[in-house]
Amino acid sequence: MTIYISATDTAKLVRKALKENFPGTTFSVRTTKYAGGASLDVNWTGGPTTPKVDAVVKGFEGTEPDASGDFYDPVIHEKNGQRIHYGSDHIRTMRMITRARYEEIQTEVLAALKLGVIYNGSAFPVPQIVLERAPHFRYAQGTIHDFVRAIADSQDDGLD
Repeated sequence: MTIYISATDTAKLVRKALKENFPGTTFSVRTTKYAGGASLDVNWTGGPTTPKVDAVVKGFEGTEPDASGDFYDPVIHEKNGQRIHYGSDHIRTMRMITRARYEEIQTEVLAALKLGVIYNGSAFPVPQIVLERAPHFRYAQGTIHDFVRAIADSQDDGLD
């Protein structure tokens, strides 16, 4: 027998798991219900990186893409010998950074690019600071905003 947990109750479980894993960080967990399903949005400022939060919350998703990538199949989780289906199809996570932290990193990126001003939307080769502090950045070039976000997303607790 499979236990079906509603999207609202899934959100409660996600909040509890986040509080247990990241006690010093405040998270916003919102449920969106739509025809045929539901999703959760998890937002926070500072604190743990997105991959760390994803590792905690993605286990509560109720679907996964099928082989074609066009459709989603239900996921049945096993916990303590019990089959569970969570009511949230997808969980989206978004880590925010403070304006002060953004500007601090932006200043470092501008210095690394040897720029005195911001060129909004212009693409630049990836500076060494991004390669060192955000090794997951996988593009040959990017905007100043791309570089700032990549560095901010790579830095953990207490930096914001």
